[in-house]
Amino acid sequence: MDRITTKKPQKYFFIDESGDAAFYANGKRLLVGEKDFKPLLLMGMIEIEDKQSIHKFLISFQEEIKKDPLYNSLKCVKDPDGWYLHAKNDQIEIRTKFVEELRKLNGFRTFVVIGRKRLDLFQSKHNSNESEFYFDMIFHLLKDRLNDENVHYQIFLANRKGNDALKLKEAINKAIQRDNQKRKTKLTIQFDCRTIPSSTTPELSIVDYMLWSLQRYILLKEARYYMALREKYNLIIDLYDYNNYGSNYYSRSNPFDLEKASEFESGGYV
Repeated sequence: MDRITTKKPQKYFFIDESGDAAFYANGKRLLVGEKDFKPLLLMGMIEIEDKQSIHKFLISFQEEIKKDPLYNSLKCVKDPDGWYLHAKNDQIEIRTKFVEELRKLNGFRTFVVIGRKRLDLFQSKHNSNESEFYFDMIFHLLKDRLNDENVHYQIFLANRKGNDALKLKEAINKAIQRDNQKRKTKLTIQFDCRTIPSSTTPELSIVDYMLWSLQRYILLKEARYYMALREKYNLIIDLYDYNNYGSNYYSRSNPFDLEKASEFESGGYV
């Protein structure tokens, strides 16, 4: 962890993923086109300034669910390993209730990078290295976001297999260097970074649900969760939409829509 003593105002970034970076199974068997291949890697991030109030809201929501007889008998809440908000595992009652709360919640900004998994790009740009692909996505997520040298950035990445703070730090520094090359005057950006478990970091549940809602819209054409939260996405970058370069950045004033993007291939891109 890159520690710097500071009294500057804090800004918090929480980063998570949906999908994976895998193109090959064990033994280098190509997965592209197979039934269980995941054609997208989505990286998402929320930006928070008042971390205390967001954290308090999330803890309170989870505790209310655990105490409410309408919900606490659900299988996901009764998980013997301990329940926390996770869209993939939560039952529809929990999903609906949390999305209802999220669309009313203020105090966070959401950024997402959609990575269409293109085999040619994976081989040529990322050297067939899943970690390179993964952290390049994080670089694109962070570019243009670290732009205030009067604040101290706390950057947290959900702990997943293959993640480590050193690679995260390299992606952050790469984003800062890229941004400084575009500036007349370089900025000195201060930050801490580390990986953290989702199970004990409720802020990551917001990222998780925002990614899950978007991914479900893209892959399953189920729009209701995404449409309910659409105003909460500040920026969505469809990074490798080759046919729409120049118009592949989506904002609240120009929201992401499947009709605007090139068709998504469920089997991946060779």
